[in-house]
Amino acid sequence: MKKAILIFVLIVLLAACGSQKVVNNLKLVQTVGFDMSEKGVRTVAIIADYEEGKSNLEYYLTESNSVFDSLPRLRTKLDFPNEYGQLRMALFGEAFARKGIRSVTDTMIRHPVISSRMQIGVADREALDILRVMKNKKDPYFLFDMIENNIKNGNLPLMNLHITLFNFYGEGRDVFLPYFTVEDEEIKIDGLGLFKGDQFKTHINIREAFLLKLLLGSSRNGSLMIPVKGAKPQSGDYFLMNSIRAKSNLKVTNLGPPASVSIQLKLRVTVKDAPEWMDLSSETQLDSLEQTIETYLEEEISRFVSQCQKNQVDPVGFGDLIRSKSQHWDARQFASQYEDLQTTVDVKGTISHTGASQ
Repeated sequence: MKKAILIFVLIVLLAACGSQKVVNNLKLVQTVGFDMSEKGVRTVAIIADYEEGKSNLEYYLTESNSVFDSLPRLRTKLDFPNEYGQLRMALFGEAFARKGIRSVTDTMIRHPVISSRMQIGVADREALDILRVMKNKKDPYFLFDMIENNIKNGNLPLMNLHITLFNFYGEGRDVFLPYFTVEDEEIKIDGLGLFKGDQFKTHINIREAFLLKLLLGSSRNGSLMIPVKGAKPQSGDYFLMNSIRAKSNLKVTNLGPPASVSIQLKLRVTVKDAPEWMDLSSETQLDSLEQTIETYLEEEISRFVSQCQKNQVDPVGFGDLIRSKSQHWDARQFASQYEDLQTTVDVKGTISHTGASQ
């Protein structure tokens, strides 16, 4: 019996050593980028080479007339097999995204080892330009971590490959992705790219991304600079509003046409970095600020929805909401009437804290 146990332990240890050897002999693709090229598609794959506790990023470029062939061509430049189980980020150049990203997302769906939690983004230029700037970070997951940080602590709404596919294949919804640029030789998330179908249509800034985050349901964090009338006549100042918790409730009030939707938003916020003339210990001042927040957000949300209607994009999912209440909803009919959709916005804001300095 003891011999049998000893043999079993040795087999497990040998198997573990063998597995380690296999892992060390793999090239793990961690970030990919897609751009248009003269041949059709240019793909860049980023693989981290870890040596003595240091990470160096290796860039491999391939060109093909099809996305389906671009990544397989990568193995012709590698000395070990390439795998995609650690892939966490795919970035599309704007020109590529305007042509359509479905060929890539469909490939990812069919790949069993690619996580549905991976992130997708669009650049305001070629993806390769953004990824080259990332090389100095020596972190293959830098863009992925940027997105996750700004979802958790900033103005970006929740998103990943799973949510992107849900918005793409779901009726009455449109895709939104983080939009990257370069500022002072540093990579920056500059809001969101909005899509119609699988094609990039327009871009919204980081302030408008926060409005979308509020509209999409329960959310935490995010900040907004809000204008307020100054102490002097005809002067203006701003204060920084940080969201603690927000909850939205969208209801169909009329199936139309034109359809009508009421938007009710409740949020709890803190006020920081206010002008010196503000007395945040005053209940009267706080009541006034709450009214300022409510009025400002009602106007900005209405403006944002109108902007989406003009661009024929529906990142909020108004079409899906109306479809859920109608037995005769038709996608084409809704699209033709989308610009006439009527919305009313009601915001209730509560200031919880005003900062330690107050």
